[in-house]
Amino acid sequence: MNDARGTPGQQGALCLALFGAGYAANTVSPVLVYYAVADHLSTTILTLFFTAYAVGLAIALVFVGTLSDRFGRKRLFAPSAAVLVVAVIALLAASRWGPPLILLGRLLQGLAGGAVYAVGTVWLRELAGTAHAGEAAMRATASMAFGFGVGPFVGGVLVQWLPAVRVLTLLVALAMVLGTTFISLRLPESLTARGRGGVRIGLPHGTGWGFLVYLAPCALLVYTFVMLAMIAFPIQLDHAGFRQVYFIQGVSLLLVLGMATVATRWARLLGPATSGWLAGLCGALGCGLGWLVVQPGGWPWILPASVAIGIGSGLAITAGVIVSDRLAPVDGRGALLSMFYIVAYVGFSSPTILSLMFGANTMERGGTILALGGAALVLAVVLALPGRMLVRRHPAAAP
Repeated sequence: MNDARGTPGQQGALCLALFGAGYAANTVSPVLVYYAVADHLSTTILTLFFTAYAVGLAIALVFVGTLSDRFGRKRLFAPSAAVLVVAVIALLAASRWGPPLILLGRLLQGLAGGAVYAVGTVWLRELAGTAHAGEAAMRATASMAFGFGVGPFVGGVLVQWLPAVRVLTLLVALAMVLGTTFISLRLPESLTARGRGGVRIGLPHGTGWGFLVYLAPCALLVYTFVMLAMIAFPIQLDHAGFRQVYFIQGVSLLLVLGMATVATRWARLLGPATSGWLAGLCGALGCGLGWLVVQPGGWPWILPASVAIGIGSGLAITAGVIVSDRLAPVDGRGALLSMFYIVAYVGFSSPTILSLMFGANTMERGGTILALGGAALVLAVVLALPGRMLVRRHPAAAP
């Protein structure tokens, strides 16, 4: 029986809204690198622009599920989309008032984006109805992933070859989030029964060992190496004298996010016992190829490096979600999954962490890429030995 509360047109409109939010989130990446290069900002400052976004996302993901259960999908999505508009306006204003407004805009992007992504996925599932919920979740993920990938590619082209570098890309992003907000205001609410539960955070009872040997290592593989494509590759290529830095960054991120989307399907076929350690090997391979990227004349290696990094990211996030579902009790799955995502965004913040630990120029060194490759191999070993044993002790539930 299909209990859909929304028409196919309304479901398609929500997919378009999710695409717009995803597009705006990542299309700013080439602009941020441009700020760092043109204004001679330290690489640490550049990493903070990305970490502010990750902090906002992590905060939103902790609270957004409970809030949307209590107040409704539309009541949380529409104001969050409006905050995305404010965030892009703050980024536009940074062309006049500088880095503090970039940090504010990125933090707001993370807070509002986390709400839009999470609530939008649930909203689309409910509009599609129980019979088509799984298909709707895939459409939501694909819409966001398409935006995440296309955004930096278009942004890279605009920053590389068109004028008004600090403004034009963000004006397109502003149009996208205005569209997201407008669409959300015209869609029906899908939640009929309001929840009353409180926010839960922390590891559910009995999941500590599994989190240590599988979920945490897997989470670190999700975004740590993606950040090489966002920060280390373009900065080091610029230092090596490569002139099309912003365009190649956009191509790299399009490949990374596109392959991550493809790899989510492979992860379901391979199963988490294999996907976890294979994600680690892909991360290590991406780093090895990445070291070649930043050598003089080595920029073509960015294509296979991005493919390897994207596959590893997609395998890791899918395997982590599957194992979270297996380890936690029904009433603790949300809390465990939130902890998984929080660690994933620690990986997103890794450039800032490394810069604060080892110096402002850490992400400008080829040795950092090799060191991260070594860390990926260590994580692969953990996932191949105790992690694999854990997964085998927690098989999938019988249908």
